[in-house]
Amino acid sequence: MFPQIVSTKKADGKTYRYLHIVESYRDGKTVKKRRIASLGNIDEYSEKEIEQIILKLNSLLQNRVLGSLNDFDPKATLHFGVPYVVQFLWDQFGLTKAINDALKDREVSFDVAGYIQAMVMNRLIDPSSKMHLFDTIEDLYLPDVSHKWQLQHFYRTLDYLMDIKPQLEKFLYHRLTDLFNLQLSLVLYDLTSTHVTGHHCPIAKHGHTRTHRPDLEQVELGLLVTPEGLPITHEVFSGETPDKNTVPMILNRLKEEFAVKQCVFVGDRGMVTDKNIIALAQAGYPYIVGYHKRGRIVSDTLLQTYTDIHTYAKLKDNLSYLEVPTVQVEDENKEAQTRYILCYNPVKAVHDKAFRMAAMDEAEKALSELQLRMTKPKRGRKPDPKNTMVNVAEILTKKGVKAFFEVDYDGQHLTYHRYEPALEKEALRDGKFLVKTNTKLPAAEVVLSYKTLMNVERAFREIKNFLEIGPLYHWNSKRVEGHIFICVLAYLFEQELQVLYRRHWQTESDKAFKIPDEAERAKKQLELKDRWFTGESIIKQLSRWHALKGEFLDKKFLSVPPPSAMAQQMLFFVGIPLPAKIIHLD
Repeated sequence: MFPQIVSTKKADGKTYRYLHIVESYRDGKTVKKRRIASLGNIDEYSEKEIEQIILKLNSLLQNRVLGSLNDFDPKATLHFGVPYVVQFLWDQFGLTKAINDALKDREVSFDVAGYIQAMVMNRLIDPSSKMHLFDTIEDLYLPDVSHKWQLQHFYRTLDYLMDIKPQLEKFLYHRLTDLFNLQLSLVLYDLTSTHVTGHHCPIAKHGHTRTHRPDLEQVELGLLVTPEGLPITHEVFSGETPDKNTVPMILNRLKEEFAVKQCVFVGDRGMVTDKNIIALAQAGYPYIVGYHKRGRIVSDTLLQTYTDIHTYAKLKDNLSYLEVPTVQVEDENKEAQTRYILCYNPVKAVHDKAFRMAAMDEAEKALSELQLRMTKPKRGRKPDPKNTMVNVAEILTKKGVKAFFEVDYDGQHLTYHRYEPALEKEALRDGKFLVKTNTKLPAAEVVLSYKTLMNVERAFREIKNFLEIGPLYHWNSKRVEGHIFICVLAYLFEQELQVLYRRHWQTESDKAFKIPDEAERAKKQLELKDRWFTGESIIKQLSRWHALKGEFLDKKFLSVPPPSAMAQQMLFFVGIPLPAKIIHLD
């Protein structure tokens, strides 16, 4: 049965259209039609009247095919932006297949790849415990999940993840090489630490703390990245491991597991010892290492010799450099091919001076308060000379200005004044650092290569702050390491977005530079400057994008509103298409 419009031309020359309800039937071998009803001249009905007829006919049905607003049943609001983008990049990597292939020889009874993906999304959206993730997992858009989540599987996933870490890291490295056309000529390495709660984790130890909490046990994280900040591999060490002792293992993995035959190793001053220089030579890796202004080879003699900043060559970002003769550097580990480059940043120099002066003022205020307490002792007690000097030492040491004060105490009166010769000498260090290398690269490239080490430092800030790697609550070493691996994977996705975005941004910037009209060029460059986003800011924009899960006439679907204009632009820059407005769910 179906509707049919029949046109009839009358004697007056006008054509009339009639709406009939018609059914088909078979007469022998012939299919015929017959009219069931006539609804009259359709041109005499308004659209609203036709709609009312349709709705009235639909209301007579037990299982309706059309519905009204009352039939719409909203169920939940889901985090959509970050899961959608992670899912897209995840599929681009082929990670589910890679994880399943790595686990094929193990008897795994649940979807490990799905649990890893959910934990990575959680780190990017709202870093929290596995328990909290389990309680809120239904708030995430997870299109490929058909199983029921179990809390224990989140913890077991960390075990499986560490079992396949070598295979997975190598797989990701090769996929990154393909996707980003990487030609690895430079690797950057640094360490950080994070606290472990409790006293039961075997690798959690007291050690050199970077957060000034020596009372807490910690683990060390060594991270090796590309110049663009993409992680190559990482290693977790026990909390008391010295920085220099971590280098040989990383070098071995870089050469043996990742088959990187030749590249320049960039590290900080604590990395390159005699032993590590030998290890670098054996691996065939030249090095670039930096010494801050108080590094043992940044001597007073060196700084006094090269005080004239006008003799330094200018580099970008307010940076100047000067390659100095090897004989001028007091370094016990000199080699025939070793070179030294003294660098100066005027912006950093202003910051260094302001920081020192503030510390001096705070120390003087504390000394003045101590002086006052000595003149007005409590209950008439005489001040203890030993305790007084201990208090003075604590004040000056805490502020880092012990060398800049001369203090005298005769048992009754405390006097102090600034030691100007030491301050003048310290002023020579403001804004300066030294770079040591055995490469044949031009000095400017050496300095820029060392400055890219900031990418590792930024990675640590992202992992520790934005992704909230710690404090860790696992007591099992394997699960501590698995949790850290999840954080590194989350950082990989964030950094991939940044690299994709900034590569496109750079292309646009190069085009803007070639605009002949000066005013138009300046306008375009200013616009691009306002759109220089980090991976973190991209993730935050995407985190605001939600979708509505609902049902309509027993059909489940996801209603996806458009993202913000800013997020749309970000997705365009990184090459991720917008999703459909309606996503049908099983």
